[in-house]
Amino acid sequence: MSINRQESPMDAKNQINVLTRSALALALSVVSLLLFRGTTSIVSAFIIPVVIALFSKRNEVLSFVYIATSLIMMTVLFFQTQIIFIIGYLLLSLVLKHFLMDSAMKVKFSFTGILKYSFAVMTILFLGIWLTQMIFLIPLHDMMLRFSNNHPLRYLGILLVEGIAIALVNLLFLKAITSRIKLNNLV
Repeated sequence: MSINRQESPMDAKNQINVLTRSALALALSVVSLLLFRGTTSIVSAFIIPVVIALFSKRNEVLSFVYIATSLIMMTVLFFQTQIIFIIGYLLLSLVLKHFLMDSAMKVKFSFTGILKYSFAVMTILFLGIWLTQMIFLIPLHDMMLRFSNNHPLRYLGILLVEGIAIALVNLLFLKAITSRIKLNNLV
């Protein structure tokens, strides 16, 4: 005896919406990785976390899983040296949604949220730089040490400026995009 399970039209529509949003997020993230390589790859930190945060609803795990899985697979296949930063951007998108967006996916401005997100960006940038050098032997950490004249406080200052800049640009992108489109229809 076979049990025929029929999906409701809303379930099918919801699944299509999740897949569509995930595909859009993947496409925009890959375009960012293609356009910004080498020394300009830091620009991806301004774009990718925002894209992932916008296209994966706040409490929808499936959408984030699709985006994360497909983005990691694409990165492993075509942008191997960016894998650490991609994992960092995925984490940043979660932190971004947690500290700078409310349950209705609207941007919320709070000094502590911006501060916490900036600290998360700094931490992920440092870990990305350090791990990329350790794993892929790309001398990013050495370059940052030379750039900071081997002064730990200067290095921290550079990371602080980058962290604040990325946090503010991410926040501005979120605000600009969410004010122009109805995310309920898109995401």
